[in-house]
Amino acid sequence: MSEVPPIARLFRACEPNESLPPDDRRYVDFDQARGDSPARKYARSLRLTAPGKHEIKLLAGHRGIGKTSELRRLKQLLEHPSPADDADPPFQVIYFDVNDQLDINDLDFPDLLVLIAGEVQRQLKDAEIRGFTAIPDYLKRLWDEVKEKLRAHVILKEVEVDVPFGKLALEFKNRPDSRKKLRAAIEEYNTSLLAAVNDLLTTANVALRNNGLSGIVVLIDGLDKVIFRPLDDGHSNTHVRLFCDRAEQLAGLKAHTVYTVPISLVYTPRAAQLAQTFGMHTQPMPMICLRGANKAEPTISNIGMKKMREMLEKRCAFAGVEMKQAFDTEDTAHYLCLKTGGHPRHLMMFMQAAINAVDQFPITRTAAEKAVRNYANSLLREIPNNFWPALRKFDTPQTDIENDDVHQQMLFYLHVFEYMNGEPWYEVNPVIRDLHKFHQP
Repeated sequence: MSEVPPIARLFRACEPNESLPPDDRRYVDFDQARGDSPARKYARSLRLTAPGKHEIKLLAGHRGIGKTSELRRLKQLLEHPSPADDADPPFQVIYFDVNDQLDINDLDFPDLLVLIAGEVQRQLKDAEIRGFTAIPDYLKRLWDEVKEKLRAHVILKEVEVDVPFGKLALEFKNRPDSRKKLRAAIEEYNTSLLAAVNDLLTTANVALRNNGLSGIVVLIDGLDKVIFRPLDDGHSNTHVRLFCDRAEQLAGLKAHTVYTVPISLVYTPRAAQLAQTFGMHTQPMPMICLRGANKAEPTISNIGMKKMREMLEKRCAFAGVEMKQAFDTEDTAHYLCLKTGGHPRHLMMFMQAAINAVDQFPITRTAAEKAVRNYANSLLREIPNNFWPALRKFDTPQTDIENDDVHQQMLFYLHVFEYMNGEPWYEVNPVIRDLHKFHQP
């Protein structure tokens, strides 16, 4: 088998959709550039909470800026506490990504509740906790009722007896024609199913504490990617329907729980309701700051640029490639970092596109500009005409943003970025500035 050439190794090392755990050689700690670490903050809070109390937290932020990596970091902190945590016992962490088993283009609360039931049961069963069974009579009886109800609407294939709700979650994903019927049937059992899951969690928490652990934490990833779509009623959207209308039920799990949520949710007029229900004000995980918030003269942030460059250096080192071998000049690497606006995944997207534009090293400025231009053209095609007047306002840093559907979508679809410098501020995705249409009156 022939050796993989360096250019291919670097291309593979820059996979944009791969979220890294903190022990990966490519991982970059962005705390210094962001000013805070959600993982460390949440880990401290969960450890300080009295036994029997349950913290429900929301992790918001732009798609692709590292929320999954933060959750994986939180998982590590909870499962392997450091001496600085006063030798608190570890937690049993249940982590799953809804994207793996549900359709985020069409996701509603019944789908999510079924998945939570299946994953909690499956992962507790796999944990083999001494003195605990993950197949309680309550859940089995409920499944028999649900199965009988569903039989009139859809034929379930060889449902696993030990973890039945996990199989049902896949039915939601694989049978879009039957989703309405499935949801309608599950809606009748929402209260009972949540109670059955909580019975399972409560029993497991007791067993874990009897075995010297601190209890359970549930990390639910991928909900930040649920598609934003206005609903037919003209007063709501898919994010409000899932997270606000069902807030009481989402907050009802009897275990510490962290949900990733879309950044647009923080800017809904009903955000105050979330704060009351979840007992916390959600601060979005900010973008890496590459420019200052001064409208008159936004200077380059040395810390942010240093961290983005560190990202390139670590990917090159992982691929066994020198930075001076990979790029024709330092300026080309700087250009790619600056055009991301501080969005880590975009840097990886630009790198792969730029590598794909050359036959061999180095990556030239022409290739880098082509990579950025391809993304700019895709934005030109996707941005609705009625967005442009609102977008132009963010050519310079703004300290405020409206909470209507248009501005929520601009945040969700990465047309406008949120930064933090003591207080939040907002600026247009820098690639949009390259578009002629952006500068038209």
